[in-house]
Amino acid sequence: MKSPEEIVHIKALGEAVSVVRDAMRHFVQRRLREQNIDLTFEMLQVINTLLERGEINQQEIANLLNKDKTSITYLLDNLTKRGLVVRVEDPNDRRNKIIHMTEAGRRVTDLLIPIIHELHAQVSKGLSADYIKNVTRSLMVIKSNLEEE
Repeated sequence: MKSPEEIVHIKALGEAVSVVRDAMRHFVQRRLREQNIDLTFEMLQVINTLLERGEINQQEIANLLNKDKTSITYLLDNLTKRGLVVRVEDPNDRRNKIIHMTEAGRRVTDLLIPIIHELHAQVSKGLSADYIKNVTRSLMVIKSNLEEE
């Protein structure tokens, strides 16, 4: 059983994680608006995943972003309408679609990369690489603890 003081700290941790995620989302959305880029934070996450991982299937994107497949379908539909990605049938499994970035998608990444770099710079300002590694490691332990059944 956790002490009342420990419970207060655990609650504060949950609130802090939520506040930081929201602050990151707002930071990115502000930059996207300032540059008249018609994308949401979630669309940027998908594009960034494709940029980092290359052509992957929808389920892999969902797993990497910790989102359900339905949410990813909606995001991919919107990115497809904007001409930034296409779904291509997987030659090994016709039920599966591989997501490819289009030329327009690659061009928009040229606008997005500076925003991502600015976000990383802002997030890490005043923090050492070791500190960031330790916080990240701690958060991953918490995630693992929550996934235990």
